[in-house]
Amino acid sequence: MPQSKNKNVQRVSTPSFIQTQHQFTQYIRDPDNSPKPADIEERRMNMYRDLLFTNISNIISDAFPVLKKITSDKNWEAMCRDFFVRHPCHSPYFSEVSQEFIQYLQNERREASHAAEDFSFLLELAHYEWAELFVSVAEDAKETKPVISNPLNQVLTVANAAMSLAYQYPVHRISPDYIPTEPDEQPTFLVVYRDSNDKVGFLETNPMTHALLEKLSNNSSLTCQQILTALADEMQHPNPDIVIQGGASILLDFVSRGIVVSIN
Repeated sequence: MPQSKNKNVQRVSTPSFIQTQHQFTQYIRDPDNSPKPADIEERRMNMYRDLLFTNISNIISDAFPVLKKITSDKNWEAMCRDFFVRHPCHSPYFSEVSQEFIQYLQNERREASHAAEDFSFLLELAHYEWAELFVSVAEDAKETKPVISNPLNQVLTVANAAMSLAYQYPVHRISPDYIPTEPDEQPTFLVVYRDSNDKVGFLETNPMTHALLEKLSNNSSLTCQQILTALADEMQHPNPDIVIQGGASILLDFVSRGIVVSIN
């Protein structure tokens, strides 16, 4: 007969040093609502608490300079503090804190006590500033790519250091002197890219150019002629040649800027 299982299995308690670690990190993140570990000197705990929060808030401030500039010092510190307390970061790298902040705005920010007072364009502006940072450090393939001499008949894609973006608000114009209260009637389309001199810039585009870059971003086999022909069909344009010729002109410009590159 099978032996009966012992139902009185003792639970393994969490080791005391892990409990102390949890208390330590909880207090550092949220000192107003977490008990201070009893066996650590208060002066030392406060030093760790202030140092870590200052490091995180400085990283966020550097990554989102326009957002910080248009936000009062009090509200900015409160937002950084809420991120520090509320968001469970999944990356251990300081270089990825800005991306974690975007995730916080998308998810936990709505639960913050003062979220109703946030700018309506908060997430879009933050995402645009994150895109500029992302493009500035994006890795480019080091190998030499084929020369683009006839873009219509070549297989092209969007460079790693370029992004095509669409927003409801004109995020590239927001500043202390221009704070929009409502979205524009038409979406804002932008390309953020890094040129051959490693300088980050942007271009304001249009729906057709955005659609073209969206198709190119996932392209691995189609020539630009095929992509533009399909785009003209989707648009139900009465004269597809106009779309193809216009697209060819755009591609030449984007090739010169390093926004579009050849598939190896």
